[in-house]
Amino acid sequence: MKWVGVAVIVLVFLVVFLMPPSLLRFADPFQGPLKAVARPAPPAPLENYALVIKAADEREAFYKLGYAHAYYRFFQMDVMRRVAEGRLSELVGGAALDTDIYFRTRGLYMSAEKTWEYIKQNYPQYAALVEEYVRGVNDYLAANPPIVEYLILGKRPEPWRPVDTFAVNKLIAWSLSGGEDDLQLKVLVDALGPQFLDIALARELNTPILPRKATFSPAIELGSNNWIISPNLTATGRPILANDPHLSLTAPPTWIFQRVETPDYTVMGVAFPGTPVVVIGTNGYVAWGFTNTGVDVIDYYYYVWNGTKYLYKGAWIEADKRVERFRICDLDNRCVEKTVEVLETVHGPVIEFRGQRYAMRWLGNNVTLEALALYYMDRARNLTEFLNGLRYFVTPSQNTVYADRYGVVAYFASGYYPIREGGYLPFNGSRGEGEWTGYVWLPSVLNYVNPPYLATANNKVADANIYLQWRWADRYRHDRIMELIAQKLARGKITVEDVMDIQRDVVDISCRDVKQLLELYGGDSGRRLLDELNRWSCEMSPGSTTASRYAAFLYNLQKLAWERFNISITFVPFEVTVASIKKGLIDRSVVEKAAEEALKVNAPWGSVHKYAISHLLGSAFPGLNYRRVEAPGDWFTVNVAPGFNVAHGPSVRFIVAFGSGVYMMLPGGPDGDPLSPLYDAMYMPWVRGEYVKVG
Repeated sequence: MKWVGVAVIVLVFLVVFLMPPSLLRFADPFQGPLKAVARPAPPAPLENYALVIKAADEREAFYKLGYAHAYYRFFQMDVMRRVAEGRLSELVGGAALDTDIYFRTRGLYMSAEKTWEYIKQNYPQYAALVEEYVRGVNDYLAANPPIVEYLILGKRPEPWRPVDTFAVNKLIAWSLSGGEDDLQLKVLVDALGPQFLDIALARELNTPILPRKATFSPAIELGSNNWIISPNLTATGRPILANDPHLSLTAPPTWIFQRVETPDYTVMGVAFPGTPVVVIGTNGYVAWGFTNTGVDVIDYYYYVWNGTKYLYKGAWIEADKRVERFRICDLDNRCVEKTVEVLETVHGPVIEFRGQRYAMRWLGNNVTLEALALYYMDRARNLTEFLNGLRYFVTPSQNTVYADRYGVVAYFASGYYPIREGGYLPFNGSRGEGEWTGYVWLPSVLNYVNPPYLATANNKVADANIYLQWRWADRYRHDRIMELIAQKLARGKITVEDVMDIQRDVVDISCRDVKQLLELYGGDSGRRLLDELNRWSCEMSPGSTTASRYAAFLYNLQKLAWERFNISITFVPFEVTVASIKKGLIDRSVVEKAAEEALKVNAPWGSVHKYAISHLLGSAFPGLNYRRVEAPGDWFTVNVAPGFNVAHGPSVRFIVAFGSGVYMMLPGGPDGDPLSPLYDAMYMPWVRGEYVKVG
């Protein structure tokens, strides 16, 4: 799960495709003529890898941010907007056409346009700041600076538009709240029956973030870790906030870390290149962090169709149509055009999934004001002002942790939630099922002010009197964080170093469930593996062969259980796998078979588990990728590192300790230019779990 945890696009580079070297016109930039390309001097300094902007007022600050983002990350910005707008084929050719059709069909660019128009009309002061940011980007591009990726591709960068900034916002929102999970769930329910649905929806063992049951009133209208520790429990007597959002690991990194100083306020934290506001950060008065809640804000509807007419509540309606035109351009800028007709129903755009039409209703396709929310949060000086900003935050819903200089700590599930009956399976749109009857502002219900300490790790938000979500992360990361905090408190007050230790932790406590599974159903192979696990600390360290065998067991169990349904083997949470086996819904022999496969492994974990962090053009030019190194951790450790070729994990490690300092580390470098010495400057310190003090 993502955000700030869903493994969905996640930003740009979830749509990375393989580009054969024959398509590219230049030699490797690290060896060929591009190596001699000279860049202009940087427009703003980097201090401890943080971009520092000092300005006389906000307009100047936004202008300088735009210029600096373009200098350090324009190609990344361009790819992100093109993905959201369905225009990547114009840059890299037909390899991206399917991605373009996917996003254009779903209408992200249209909602970005509507949002920008709404902001211009209703928030002209913020619109003027966005225009200053855009002016800064385009002033940099107007100087025709050499940007390596465009030289490789033989293209020229297009100017930036205000709507592009909002398209990037929509892409991020989709990556954390969109997708086809409900349709995938239907595949499993159709195959296994309603008992599987009961297991997937219940998951009694998952630990809710909030200790109390949440009560919603339908009448109201309208991969990641973070935690907070109250000042009563810290060595400084001031609160501590920690966040390490799990997103795709890319070269350059998803985020850029920036510090913006104006006479009115100073704010520092991470931003998405292409957007001017700090997303996770602090301004000295307040600090905040995000993880994804997984709260369900997307639904699918099926109908009785007659050509392009659909039956809705007893009436036949002709679907609206829009024609989308795609330009597919080669490296000599010779372009061909392809058109796709998209149908629209009362619920939204029509997509096809496994041969059936569904209309999609996603909250993010409305006008949404997350950028404005973050702008107000960046300037907030207390909890009241922070919440006033949070009211503008619609989607993706986030587990929001908050701390301030006055000693207040708090938790809020941000965003809005559509009230309807169900939402986990597609609705019969012809019968009028699944209509949204109103919205709830989640912080009004899902909140906890001044807990002693509280952690979120994409686990269940709360037990509630209505359906909130069916997709949330296994409990292991959350429970391990809470366990470690309790252990450290037993020895004394919490320090910044303690928090760093927790972010680096690689003990996988899912091994406790696995031991029980092996004992019950593992057979001879399971008993042999269980004997080994009983002598093991459950630490997923690179030098451990038992860690390799344990990971092989997890992988093979998921594969044996779910691969036959033609879905991703990571789609079903491990808790659901365990419950399905125990209840006999999945053949219990898979446990012994997975143990047999695990026992064949004789290599240490680090030899088969490595970071694989790629540049968009890295398949053609491997030198653009960060080097492969041993990766500690696994799917369920606090220092998360899923899979065997690890391309998902802590996209930043960020700690705000009032009274002590602000600390961070990014998985790469601040500069997106592959020829820059700063291109991968933070990568190995991040791998080692180090930090720089930035405030």
